[in-house]
Formats: sequence, C-alpha cells, structure tokens
Amino acid sequence: MRAIGSIILLLVAIAGAILMVKVVEPRMRARQEEDLKRLCQARMGVILAQALQLYLERYDNLLPPPQNWCDALEDFIPPSQRKFAFHCPKLEAKGGYGFAFNAYAWDEKHGVPRWLPEMYPQNEVVLIYETTQTKRNAVGTGKDIPIPGRHNGYNLFLFADGSVMALTPEEFKEMLENGELRFKPLIRPPTPR
Repeated sequence: MRAIGSIILLLVAIAGAILMVKVVEPRMRARQEEDLKRLCQARMGVILAQALQLYLERYDNLLPPPQNWCDALEDFIPPSQRKFAFHCPKLEAKGGYGFAFNAYAWDEKHGVPRWLPEMYPQNEVVLIYETTQTKRNAVGTGKDIPIPGRHNGYNLFLFADGSVMALTPEEFKEMLENGELRFKPLIRPPTPR
C-alpha cells in the first residue's frame, strides 16, 4: 500500500513539474524575445547611430553611398563591435544581417544624397531599417520590411537624428500616409516660369 502511495505521489510531482514548464516556458520565450529586441535596438540606436553621426561629421553631412554603407560606417565602429554591429540578433545564428539602408536617401544618377539635414525634420527621416534581406550593405525601398515584424510584430527604424522607433508594419504604413515619417523625399512639381 505504501508503494502505491509513493507512486501516486511521484506521478503528481511529475505532472506538477510538466505543468510548471508549460506555464513558465511562454514567459521565458517572451522575455528572450524582448531581450533580443533591446539588443537589436541598442545596435541600431547606439552603435550604428553613433557611427553614422561620426561619418556625417567627417564628410560634411553627406550620407554614405547605399551600395557600401556598412563598409563606410565600419571605420567609425570600435573594432570589438564590428563583428556584430550590422546584424540583427535574431538573424545572427543564420548568418544574416537584417538591416537595409534607405535607397531613396541617395540619388544614384547624380551620385549625391537626396536627404540633407535642412530639408526635413531629422526625426522623421528613415535612414536604416530592418529588412527581409540578409546580405551585408543591403539597400531597400521599404517593400522589404518584414511582415509580421521581426520582434513580436515590431520592426526597428533608425532616423536621421539617431533615434530608433519600434513600429508594426501597419503603424509604419499609417505614419507614412499621415506624413509623420518620411521614407521617400517629396517630389515637388516644377514651378511655372
């Protein structure tokens, strides 16, 4: 009889442990996702933003050419951080990068930047964003933004003023439509003479 009681007690303990794992596991996964988002935000908002600021200071507020923006900014990143600075932490294990430079920030035809600090409020201009592209020096037009967002439905965007914003693809689209952020310069019709 004692053995049966011990077996029942053991089964109850095992069932309790299994139940505890089922309850704790989603919380741990959510915490891990939030930590990855914060790490990605730090890379974009601290490392890349500082490197971009230093680049702009050295080159008279001219943006780096999109086709090699990572290479151009790399000199402004401490050597100990270069290996991972251009990687979204969620893609590191897969060997991907995950950040793209805004293709509209540069006029390929004339070889000059389209965005100048005096043109628009810098806190509205998207320069670097999370992308579905996984290559280094990725350049995009915004059609490559991950849907759903990479971090619990959110993607990160680095603005010309160095700030980072986490937005869902729907919020991004709505803010673009409302003129609250800029991905593409406004094209003004020529003034009549």
